[in-house]
Amino acid sequence: MERGELWWAQIDEKRPVVLLSGGTGPEFLAMQIVEPATPSQKLGFVLMSGEQAVDVDERRRIVEEAGPDARAIGIEVFFGAEEGLGESGVVRVALPKDGKIFCTWEMTVSVEFLIEKIGVLSPAKQHELDIALSLTGADR
Repeated sequence: MERGELWWAQIDEKRPVVLLSGGTGPEFLAMQIVEPATPSQKLGFVLMSGEQAVDVDERRRIVEEAGPDARAIGIEVFFGAEEGLGESGVVRVALPKDGKIFCTWEMTVSVEFLIEKIGVLSPAKQHELDIALSLTGADR
């Protein structure tokens, strides 16, 4: 099990996750892949794609345009058929900001809860995820 692999995991139900750590286990750092935010969920929030987050100038422009009134600024890294998923999903993270955070949380998953490997991130998609995670400011 390696960093960047997508797996079906038994959390509260069968859900897709991307591994943020690899090795022989017994536990792995992972993030759940969820549905992209709907227009009503986005109200007051600013979301950029992983591709936009990688482009420093585009990211800066989005953050500046959001201004101080945005409830939060986040990044959705999209995953789909190229990564082995039947339906598109995202890993959602938020940039540091006081107040509420709109994101998909990291979790530790035990090897016995990893059911089936779905796919592996391309180097470009792994880079998007790495940039998004680094921008959160969280210790890893």
